Amino acid sequence: MTHNDKKYPIELKIRHGKQYVEDGLEQTAGYLDLHCCNEGWMVVFDRRTTVSWEDKLYMKKETINGKTVTIVGA
Repeated sequence: MTHNDKKYPIELKIRHGKQYVEDGLEQTAGYLDLHCCNEGWMVVFDRRTTVSWEDKLYMKKETINGKTVTIVGA
């Protein structure tokens, strides 16, 4: 996504297993490098029916390779 001539890479993920966050962060960091960005987003869709919406919805920031990725749970 581009806003005010600044790029904001957004990676969309469906939650699968426990490794999805680490794998998604590395993938998103790669996109940030590719587009010369220091900041991006990863949106994780949790389709489990056994988990409440209160637990599915969250926002947190992670740093990987000096880049900031905002992770949004949905």
